[in-house]
Amino acid sequence: MDNIKDNLEFNVLGYQVKFSPTGDHNASPREAVELVRQEANAIKSKAPSLADGQVAVLVALKLASEKLNLAKEYKDNIQDLKKAAQEALNLVESAQA
Repeated sequence: MDNIKDNLEFNVLGYQVKFSPTGDHNASPREAVELVRQEANAIKSKAPSLADGQVAVLVALKLASEKLNLAKEYKDNIQDLKKAAQEALNLVESAQA
């Protein structure tokens, strides 16, 4: 894929941005931009006097917080799954003895 050719251009909070698919995730650039726009609009509706730059920082902080929470939840779920699998294995091994 040629990154220059695949760049899509969007207007977000008055800024023209070029954004291209990374290929790493299932979310499209359009979905990501739409999420940012929705978050920005929600913040601006609650605090219309904020500058666009302030809104952008608040959106970034909110999305970063959500990402960190999801990563922690994922890690905790994996640890719980490993623990349950080990307990099940121990139960099977004790039943075989």
